Amino acid sequence: MAGYSIITQRVDSASSHTLRWHLDFPSNSQSIDGSELAQDGLLFQGWLLNEGKSAASLVILNGDEVHSIPINRTRPDVVSRVLKQEPENHDLLHCGFSERIYLKHSTFTLGLIQDGKFTELMNGSVEGKFQILEGKDGWLFLDNDTNKSIEQYTGKLKLSRTAQAEWKEYLVSLNDFSRSCGTPVCLLVAPSKEMVYEEYYPYRFSKKAPIQKLKELIPESLNFILPIEELRNLEQRSFRVCDTHWTLHGARLAAQLVASKLSSLSISDLNVFSNDTYQIRKSWGDLGSKVYPPQQHEEDSITNFNYRRCVVFDNNVDNFGRIIVMFHQHAVSDKTLLLFGSSSSYTMFHYLCRLYTSVVFIHTAGNVDHKIIDVVKPDCICVQTNARFVVKAPKFNDSVVNYIEQKKQTGRLETAFTAEVLPDESVRYIRYFKEMLV
Repeated sequence: MAGYSIITQRVDSASSHTLRWHLDFPSNSQSIDGSELAQDGLLFQGWLLNEGKSAASLVILNGDEVHSIPINRTRPDVVSRVLKQEPENHDLLHCGFSERIYLKHSTFTLGLIQDGKFTELMNGSVEGKFQILEGKDGWLFLDNDTNKSIEQYTGKLKLSRTAQAEWKEYLVSLNDFSRSCGTPVCLLVAPSKEMVYEEYYPYRFSKKAPIQKLKELIPESLNFILPIEELRNLEQRSFRVCDTHWTLHGARLAAQLVASKLSSLSISDLNVFSNDTYQIRKSWGDLGSKVYPPQQHEEDSITNFNYRRCVVFDNNVDNFGRIIVMFHQHAVSDKTLLLFGSSSSYTMFHYLCRLYTSVVFIHTAGNVDHKIIDVVKPDCICVQTNARFVVKAPKFNDSVVNYIEQKKQTGRLETAFTAEVLPDESVRYIRYFKEMLV
């Protein structure tokens, strides 16, 4: 599960100044694993010297729940160091507390009830590594991500002149390459879900957003796909509530749009998924797992097909440099698709596998490796990136070998998978992919 930080802040009030207390655990900015929070709860340990005559109760407020923390543990160290008295048989020897509390909400308050009055001692919260923006009806969005999604969406972060120039060079090169070699090429930009479901997003979209500027730079002859309206109008929900990525239904539509752009076939001609079956399952997603408590939502999971059955090679490299080769002999088109994609591509595999006999995926987020093109000799190419990445243009001349070499140096290479029986047409380039790992 995700890792969290415990953030604490003592309450500075006149009444709390008269109390002598200390919290050993949790400490401010303490890291804790989500599984520990779920299984064991959060440990509250420390001491409180009740030097008044009336009884006092220590409590944790968490949402509408009140948890009592017994003050019954011996703390001779407190008596000797704080009171500077002999601990043995001292009236305040049992001033310590240690209790694990299961938190159902991300914020909590440590307080004292005495003489019918409640005194706040400390406020705290459980925070994920990344801040998550909560929209309407429980929809979650990226907040302080490295791509500055909010600033892009609101137009505060614009596409720089340098980035515009690099994008122009990339787009012209992509278009010229397709024309000169006669290989159909398309550029697929997966929109951010706030572009599609803006009614759940707390900010307004700006016409100065980087994605708007990018649209102006696209050559008319380049096959370009930014399916905002198509995903918005899809009968099924096209994005996951607790995740940055599209649903399987959104991925299906994206796969059909790619195949349509790269061929003379219409979307209806490519509708070979009408008999697919789905099962509803609860999912945290890459956003829901980063809030506390983790947030789930019901999402469709395909049950009649899984692209993993078609995988004949997987180098198991994490993220950039990942290479997956899929083969499905009963696909619609007896062609090879080369896909230079990103994380949004993975759910598309369930559908691309049934549209193309061979699908070769390279995780580069749109960066193009010409050595791989020369080795694979694909019938068509799709370069895919995400809208939030567009502030930096992809590279038209990249090297996947460099990604893999970097991960070799850090010892982050897993064992590659190669099927026992390989399609004849893939043996050549799978051999090349395996050599990259040596």
